[in-house]
Amino acid sequence: MMKNSRELIGLPVISITDGTEIGTVKSIVVNPEKRSVDFIAIEHEDWQTSVRAIPFKKIIGLGGYAITVENSGAVIDLNEIPIANQLLNRKISVADTKAITKKGQLAGEIKEYYFNEDTGSIETLNIDAADQNGFINADFVITYGKDIIVLEEEALVSIRETIEAVSEPETNTEEPSKVDQLKEKQMTMLVGKTLKNDVTDYSGEKILSAGEVLTEDQVEMTKQKGPSTFAKLATSVE
Repeated sequence: MMKNSRELIGLPVISITDGTEIGTVKSIVVNPEKRSVDFIAIEHEDWQTSVRAIPFKKIIGLGGYAITVENSGAVIDLNEIPIANQLLNRKISVADTKAITKKGQLAGEIKEYYFNEDTGSIETLNIDAADQNGFINADFVITYGKDIIVLEEEALVSIRETIEAVSEPETNTEEPSKVDQLKEKQMTMLVGKTLKNDVTDYSGEKILSAGEVLTEDQVEMTKQKGPSTFAKLATSVE
């Protein structure tokens, strides 16, 4: 099951033990070497200018309404954990960062990233490439930098393949013929492709298995599960 970073910003952090709100999410702290979310930085009006953090491993649940932890002991002062403070100061945001290939070609701008809800591992990047929306498997990333994300050259192929597969009309005002054409392109890009990984839905339940050859019904079913599930499908084909 995957979450994206923007879903968490501003959410309350709730202590399960006493049922109180102990802060709200200010930012996501990424460890570029581990390629994962390591901490959630939180703030509270009583702390004035102070920002504290929760180690990702201390989080019990990442819900749509709130993030839950066992108790307030999960919250640490950044001065007590140097690595958390160092990571926060490095300001590796991933989202809204330009991406280039190792040979210097501009791939686009990363708009969002999706990470594993259980481990924090970054799995998929959403990229704006020449005003078109595509996805990249995080395995293509060489370096997560403050200013630039560096990708393998093969990422350009993945972007091209997923742009048409995951694009949706922004409004319902488009002519029916264009909508039908888009749906046909989505199917063409995915139907008949073989899955290299299992695909799970928003609840973490496996809906497709690695090795399956995709049918039109399976692609349509995955689209109905939501954009993050469909993005996972689009980046899991050989």
